[in-house]
Amino acid sequence: MTEFKATARGAVAPVVAALDKAGFTPLAVSITGLLITAVSGAIIGQGRLLAGALVFLLGSAFDMLDGDLARRQGTVSKRGAFLDSCFDRLGEAFLFAGLTWYFSGGEGGVDRTALLLITLTVVGSLTTSYVRARAEGVGETCHVGWVQRTERVVLLTVGLLVGRWALVPILGFLAVATLATTAQRLVHVAAKLPGPAPRGGGRP
Repeated sequence: MTEFKATARGAVAPVVAALDKAGFTPLAVSITGLLITAVSGAIIGQGRLLAGALVFLLGSAFDMLDGDLARRQGTVSKRGAFLDSCFDRLGEAFLFAGLTWYFSGGEGGVDRTALLLITLTVVGSLTTSYVRARAEGVGETCHVGWVQRTERVVLLTVGLLVGRWALVPILGFLAVATLATTAQRLVHVAAKLPGPAPRGGGRP
């Protein structure tokens, strides 16, 4: 994954340079990417899965550009990292919203199984992120995780590109995997935290 990111950064370096020359700020790039992912959610909701996937990929590309642009301009900050992380979750939420709308009455009618799997995946995604954030709030780190945001987005995008027949199995896998990742992180963090102190300091 690290080598892939390095290769991708090298490929988009000319785009980052062009954005810098045009006067774009990292925040403007982040907001643009978020708006594009919102549009992709609307397209997916209409049943245009392939088009929605391509638009979502375009919006996701901005997620890489804003960080590289900040490093190029020397404007890396905690506020920027915070906003970028929040925008990532919002972009993922737009994707799930589009899928929910689609399976609520798109081609093939209502698919209750898919809707249940989407709900479970969303719950798993939220709790996966929450456990890590809560761990950092009590002074611990939590970098473990079988299925994190990158894996979720990649798998969903592949499903959209392939078609409806592939989406439900992928959602089934993600429903199980995201909840399992939450459990994995809970066990990992809880094992590092001190338990309650014994009462009375010893035997009565």
